[in-house]
Amino acid sequence: MADFYVQRGDLATQIAEKLNPDPLFGEPSGLFLAAPRRTGKSTFLRRELVPLLQSQGKFTIYCDLWSDRDADPGALIAKALADALGELATTKEKFWDAIPFDSIGVGGVSVALRDSDAKKSGTFSDVLIEIGKRADKDVVLIIDEAQHALRSAAGTDAMFALKAARDAMNQRDGGARLSLIFTGSHRDKLSGLVIGHTQPFYGATITDFPKLGRPFAEAVVTAFNPRLAADNQLSADDVETALTLLGHQPEPLLRLVRETALSDEGSAGLSSAVRDRAVDMRAARWAQHQSDYGALTDVQRAVLRQLIEDGEKFAPFAEGTLASISKTLGRDTDTREVQRALDALREKSLVWRPSRGIYALEDQDMREWLLETQLG
Repeated sequence: MADFYVQRGDLATQIAEKLNPDPLFGEPSGLFLAAPRRTGKSTFLRRELVPLLQSQGKFTIYCDLWSDRDADPGALIAKALADALGELATTKEKFWDAIPFDSIGVGGVSVALRDSDAKKSGTFSDVLIEIGKRADKDVVLIIDEAQHALRSAAGTDAMFALKAARDAMNQRDGGARLSLIFTGSHRDKLSGLVIGHTQPFYGATITDFPKLGRPFAEAVVTAFNPRLAADNQLSADDVETALTLLGHQPEPLLRLVRETALSDEGSAGLSSAVRDRAVDMRAARWAQHQSDYGALTDVQRAVLRQLIEDGEKFAPFAEGTLASISKTLGRDTDTREVQRALDALREKSLVWRPSRGIYALEDQDMREWLLETQLG
């Protein structure tokens, strides 16, 4: 039960089918998939999508920008490419230290492929073309938690470099093609890569990654009920309700089911106890949101509300935004006051700003609380 996983083969197939150059049915710019953290997205990528793509004859490269939060995102991507090239190097090349590049560089960040005095650095395009040639397959590069690339200049440069590599590989006659998949913890954060004309993938579409729902709840019931007393079984309805209350996160749900099943409360009525505990857990989270919101100034609340209402289109200093915030406050405000409010919200870890002019709500659960209790 520790490795409980529910297959989503249809979803993997749907995503794989979009990796084609067809302008009507494909996604030539790249796939951008948004889903909250801990909802099973990364596990799905590693356990289902990557194996499926490999079975279809693709060479896959996976890079998680959340794997090392102290490392520069540009360096993490460069290292993933370096590892892929090293994987494809022949034994003879490794022995004679004859891999065609000594390092991979982007935005002032360089990742060495070997110890060498030579200075033959490859761009992302150079290296990805070399990977495709050696693999003799189309290449699929998956960047998980891609919004973190915007945290550094090198990370942003890496995104532009990947766009250039995609164009270089896909606009030529013959040779391996490059497909890009980017995921993010929610669409407002991921939009930093696509929403503005100065962003690397301007105009690309962000798709919400499907959340775990009824099929997962039914799989939990099927797995647990044979191990429970015949008169104390889980119901799919209550498990699905609990899953929703827990933000569609599989790990908290499974932990809740196990803990409740072993408790005195569970022995008296397991199915309803699971649902009731999930209600209590959400109430505790929402009480914290209430406390955080209650500690804000009127201006900070108005700015936060505006950010949530506008989502990825939030432009804090636009005339219409300032007018809307002023209406909420019942008085005029200006760009300096809004900027101070945004700075304070960032310090309180309520708002995320990866780069200048881009803002997003840090916790999507707070959005649900605000929409239901304050903005409904």
